[in-house]
Amino acid sequence: MLYANTRDMAGAKVFNARLHQFMPDDVEAANAAVPTNPVELGLADLWKRTAGTLSPRGRKLFRKAIQDMTDSWVWELNNQLINRVPDPVDYVEMRRKTFGSDLTMSLSRLSKGDAVPEDVFNTRTLRGLENSAADYACFVNDLFSYQKEIEFEGELNNCVLVVQKFLGVDKDEAVSVVNALMTARMKQFQHLVAKELPVVIRAFDLDAKAQEKLHQYVEQLQQWMAGIPRWHAGVTRYTEDELRQTRRRSARPGTAPAWACPRPASPSCSAPASPEFNRSPKPFESSTWRR
Repeated sequence: MLYANTRDMAGAKVFNARLHQFMPDDVEAANAAVPTNPVELGLADLWKRTAGTLSPRGRKLFRKAIQDMTDSWVWELNNQLINRVPDPVDYVEMRRKTFGSDLTMSLSRLSKGDAVPEDVFNTRTLRGLENSAADYACFVNDLFSYQKEIEFEGELNNCVLVVQKFLGVDKDEAVSVVNALMTARMKQFQHLVAKELPVVIRAFDLDAKAQEKLHQYVEQLQQWMAGIPRWHAGVTRYTEDELRQTRRRSARPGTAPAWACPRPASPSCSAPASPEFNRSPKPFESSTWRR
């Protein structure tokens, strides 16, 4: 939001490029990079406490998931700055990254250790399960956040709007299309679990421990898919009353919204002051980033 409102693509790219400095391979060695804003400070702390428990391979996968997510936010910003509504294929592929789906799934996957061979996760079946779950979660968010993003924030990266533009239909028709896509992805997930997952287990001759860990992973994907709509339906974040109150608060003279403070809050910002900036955040948890 900060760089979208200032239309500062160069600043966004610099901001994003600096983040990798706070995700080093050696989490115990002193880092020469000095955080200059709350995001860098929080990432440095979270990386050390979360990635430190991972194997070198796990650390590499985890870092890539974070980098892919933040890179995709620059892609979103570029769409907004050039007033481009992406085409459906491009959008769906990138949406999995912008929503933090890969980050969420990588945390779940890495928690299983090495019990499940990496080649299993690279099969068409597992990739299909992950993509189906990610698409379902992303489409749920786009339906709930449509008014917030399109009417109140001037966003262009929303599946409902993408369908409207691509098919030349109105909002209600586009919502029906997105709902049908969600249903199809859910059915695809169920089909893969029932018909193809047992084939993968037999093909790799997985032992009892590996089968248990793999089933745990699939169950966690199911829980994630079930939790996403429940969370969205239970919060006030997307209600019109809340959106109008947020707009009024942001419009008060001399008050900037919390996300507009790139450094520890100054008196003109409504974000918490320096004690909050220096507080240690919790380690990464297996939950997606909210829009």
